[in-house]
Amino acid sequence: MNALGTGRRGLALPTQSRSLCPSNNEPRSQKTRPPWSSQSLDPGNPGYVTGAPRIFNGKVVIGQAGADVAAIRGYVTAFDATTGKRLWRFYTVPGDPSKGFENPAMAMAAKTWSGQWWKKGGGGTVWNAITYDAQFNRLYLGVGNGAPWNRKLRSAGQGDNLFLASIVALDADTGQYAWHYQVNPGESWDYNAAMDIELTNLRIDGKERPVLLHAPKNGFFYVIDRSNGKLISAEPFAKVTWASKIDLKTGRPVEQPNIRYEVGDSLMWPGPVGAHSWLPMSFNPKSGLVYIPAIELPAGYNDRGIDPKTWTRVPGGAVDGGVNLNFTPDLPGAGTSSLLAWDPVLQRAVWRIPTPGFWNGGTMTTAGGLVFQGQIDDKFNAYAADSGKLLWSFPAGSSVIAPPITYLAKGRQFVTVLSGMGTSGAAFGPLLTQFGVDYRTQARRVLTFALDGGAKLPVSAPTPARADLADPDFVANADKALKGLPTYGRRCAVCHRVRAVQRRSDDERHRAA
Repeated sequence: MNALGTGRRGLALPTQSRSLCPSNNEPRSQKTRPPWSSQSLDPGNPGYVTGAPRIFNGKVVIGQAGADVAAIRGYVTAFDATTGKRLWRFYTVPGDPSKGFENPAMAMAAKTWSGQWWKKGGGGTVWNAITYDAQFNRLYLGVGNGAPWNRKLRSAGQGDNLFLASIVALDADTGQYAWHYQVNPGESWDYNAAMDIELTNLRIDGKERPVLLHAPKNGFFYVIDRSNGKLISAEPFAKVTWASKIDLKTGRPVEQPNIRYEVGDSLMWPGPVGAHSWLPMSFNPKSGLVYIPAIELPAGYNDRGIDPKTWTRVPGGAVDGGVNLNFTPDLPGAGTSSLLAWDPVLQRAVWRIPTPGFWNGGTMTTAGGLVFQGQIDDKFNAYAADSGKLLWSFPAGSSVIAPPITYLAKGRQFVTVLSGMGTSGAAFGPLLTQFGVDYRTQARRVLTFALDGGAKLPVSAPTPARADLADPDFVANADKALKGLPTYGRRCAVCHRVRAVQRRSDDERHRAA
């Protein structure tokens, strides 16, 4: 989100906590019908949608998710915003060559794949980042990781596997390929380029250039000329051990040995959580800085016991990338985070504020010189954009990791943010126990602030934890369990793991899983 605001610099105070949905008591017109409804996923596609649609020039474009739990081939689809008619579709990985390729871009990409990749799906879902560039009338897609993660299983251990972990530029009217830049050729770690993409102009070497700013999972900050996709610069903004640098002549990373776990274990910074996840960064043209919710969390990878000849994904099962993982190695600095102010021209940190735990909130910066960010310790903070000085803090009563927004209504500026953790609070429970994050009992609110706001949050009575449930007479039906497995894998396994572990305390659940 680019800088917004009225230019005033001050502290926001709460106005009220409210829902954006009508109450159950409000009457609904029986004649109210959606103007149109179009299916973005084809029948039988086991994927699902996690990212918001983007709207531009009378069109709606949307991607999909699900490559971590099923054999999925990523794509985005554009619809007419008035009628819902499908206008175009762009696939992000090539399909079965025997069926022909949809366009020259897919024929080009297929040359970077090996084996029978289409039987594994390939991955490359566009589950988050889609950015419209009015200057060039282009869409930029942030493309996801491979499916499965392990390239030995996905592509016979060979090839760059376009367009995985790439930014792909398309003509916004036709969906035709314009250019791409791949941040991780031969992606094998759940690294992806699905993080948000910021557009601006920067003066570099005395020349104004239209650029794209990107901080993907892999820990490097990229400045790319958005007119042609050429890399301008790339430097690490967090601890990075998988590559020594990005070669500016080729645009490719200079990789360290054994990062694809060719021989035994590979311990890498960052791990699959990434040095920056879906939690958005923001750019302020006045300060010239980017504000990144940075993460320091390594992981150990190996594929012992996984045979490419016999490996198969359980249909619809939990995340299985064909890799054995240690998400939480006990190393100095592991499991920490910070609010990082980064100079994209000089490619260096200007200031860094430590934040609690490893999972911090998305950022928003304003024309008034503020940076807003929430934290998992229930605080919603405002900092000085130039120095990082804490100016204001609000006790939200539950974790705040969502990105704030700011807007004007009848000449009055508001800041709104959601409170409460999503499934991240359950999936990474052991790392968040110290903050009292409980997915079942946390307060989930829409919080809105204004300079003259005076409302106070209602007191939330603690909800007692439920006792473990027992059903000694229950007998599982194997046939029904098999039919329910795809739904469980896509919807439930992120919290309850592969073995359907009951939601106990975080530490107990982690050990049981």
